[in-house]
Amino acid sequence: MGLFPELDEDQTIKNVKYYFEHEFPRLKVRSHMNIASIQSPSFDTVGTSGTTRNTQEDKIMGQLWATDLVKATYKMVERMPDGPDNHYFKTIIKYCFLYGKGNTVALEQTGYESSRYFECKRMAMLYFADSFSDYYDMEVNVMKNENSGV
Repeated sequence: MGLFPELDEDQTIKNVKYYFEHEFPRLKVRSHMNIASIQSPSFDTVGTSGTTRNTQEDKIMGQLWATDLVKATYKMVERMPDGPDNHYFKTIIKYCFLYGKGNTVALEQTGYESSRYFECKRMAMLYFADSFSDYYDMEVNVMKNENSGV
């Protein structure tokens, strides 16, 4: 057994795609929520159920959490290796997911042939999942079971 648990690469890549295609856009919108849109607290207790939950605080905390994740996403992408000797990881993630330009534009930016581009894209997504794991867990580990032989 190695230093790190074995990674289910296909599922981890699916998680990265899902994050960028579904969750990241929602986080960006939520992180820019206008603080002024949050209502003032009401102290009128007539007709209330008596909940002790502070929904205004929940909204602010949710906005701060979303802002942190958006900033961390950009920071992690910016720190990814890039260039001809480093597989253009940053270029691929930026054009495919941050700029929303898709594979065609990212492929043109890297100058790779199609098969090499998709190989590097897989590596870039795995690299992102690993570097982003302190903020958001996307990695899926393969469980080794002695009885199953896996």
